[in-house]
Amino acid sequence: MTALIAHLSDLHLMQWDEQEPILDALIAALESERRRRGSIDVIVITGDVFDSARVDPQEAARRFTELHARLVDAAGNDCATVIVPGNHDRRHLGFFAPHREELFEALSAALGDRAWVHGCASPFLADVVPPEFHRLPLWLVVYDSSFVPRGMVSAGGMMRQEDLLYAASRIGDRHPDWPVLFLLHHHLVPTPLTDTHPVEVRIDNALLRWGLERALPWLVAHADREELTMTALGAGTAISTLHTLGRAVLVLHGHKHYATARMLDATWKGHGDVLIVSAGSAGTAHEWTPSGAADAARLWPSFNLVELDERGVRIDTISFGYKGKRAGKSERRPMVRARKQGAQWLQDPIDPRELETSEPRLALNRAHFRVEPSIDPARWDYVCERRVELAPGASLSGYSETVAACEGASLVVLDGAREPRGSYTLPRELHLALGGETRFRVQGGVHRRLNGLHHQDAVRHAPFASVRLMNRYPSQHAELIIEGLGEAPTVFASATDLGTGLERPLPIEAYEGGVALRYGACPPRTLLRIYWPLQRP
Repeated sequence: MTALIAHLSDLHLMQWDEQEPILDALIAALESERRRRGSIDVIVITGDVFDSARVDPQEAARRFTELHARLVDAAGNDCATVIVPGNHDRRHLGFFAPHREELFEALSAALGDRAWVHGCASPFLADVVPPEFHRLPLWLVVYDSSFVPRGMVSAGGMMRQEDLLYAASRIGDRHPDWPVLFLLHHHLVPTPLTDTHPVEVRIDNALLRWGLERALPWLVAHADREELTMTALGAGTAISTLHTLGRAVLVLHGHKHYATARMLDATWKGHGDVLIVSAGSAGTAHEWTPSGAADAARLWPSFNLVELDERGVRIDTISFGYKGKRAGKSERRPMVRARKQGAQWLQDPIDPRELETSEPRLALNRAHFRVEPSIDPARWDYVCERRVELAPGASLSGYSETVAACEGASLVVLDGAREPRGSYTLPRELHLALGGETRFRVQGGVHRRLNGLHHQDAVRHAPFASVRLMNRYPSQHAELIIEGLGEAPTVFASATDLGTGLERPLPIEAYEGGVALRYGACPPRTLLRIYWPLQRP
């Protein structure tokens, strides 16, 4: 029997202005997958069902109940649902005390036997969903990693050994060929790209924000960083225990809004492999915020589709558009292909070319930077020439991107004769000419010397400067060029897949006066960067 599981996470209901079209698009994407693959057996939701624990529990439960009816109808009316809580379901905006449990108690009461709602039995954190409920040949273990009943500030969670052992005792040695499907909200291993990001909390209170961004990291090093406050405490012990179950284990989680996969092979005879897969956000278009500055590119909402049987597992990420001409469109990205052999997952590596299946919408996406001395000797000014050309037969209503630079930098838009025609503060959204060049100057836009970093910046950031090109659409050719750095510093480059957060090094071409990064058949939502070390004073 093949089990088809829709893994949703981080819906964040009740707060987002854009949420209705996103949820409509989610339903359409599920319906499309049902037509393509047949009815879905189980929907699992790994936390952050709601955006904040401070919302009215009855109203929140009512809204989710309405959405749940649509989800089940889209997936197939015989579909089971299993839900675990996340930090946003427990704390105000997912971060601030007190710890509340009223939301999930109201949700459980509203759904009744239509869903298995975990997280209403604190302080007992783990449970085994009876096979009679999901009707699949697997052990489904649910864990409430959001239980943090004390501490004024935290978005993290915890794993307790006793709860895992309790769940293991419920399974015992029954059906030894069944895999374990383990659901929780928090991540067990750090996720790429976000692990060093600043904590992002939507708060208007200036004093509270100052405390979070300045006072807290002054007291505790890196206390304003994602990984210190958002990991599941006890994750290392939990992973070790999952290995000792002697079964193939598939962990599904959310929390970080990026779809990623990690394989942890067993090292001891008799132990099982642990495959860890996270889902993106199914209810938000998550903004990508490099170095604290907003970027025009946003991640499409997404969910994972898990196909699991006695032979192995296949997992795809389904990203879906929700506005404009892309509304109702979906893109499929392969995440995992693995065969099951006893307690082991034997991976079939995914060919990166499988990720580049979209028809190109751009023939060329080029950013040409020239750095020049600034009034501030610790910084560079730069002039950027941007060129965006459409692929044959493609159409776009426009192309915009956000220009962001060092704190205090300013943007001057240039005309065809390179004369100024407008000056702006940063960050600033800039609309680019299609088929022509857009030129602009950023004054004091890039750090040049180490003494140009403020003390706080020096703590937060590596001693390297960079320029970047965001490739928003599939492109036949993307090109990032920089000139004017002077005596050949050590220059290096990378490409970051914003769908997964994976960043990899890329070769660059050096020529007299500059270096170039050229990327053929560049996938959408790819960030290209060229780096160089800052000069010592």
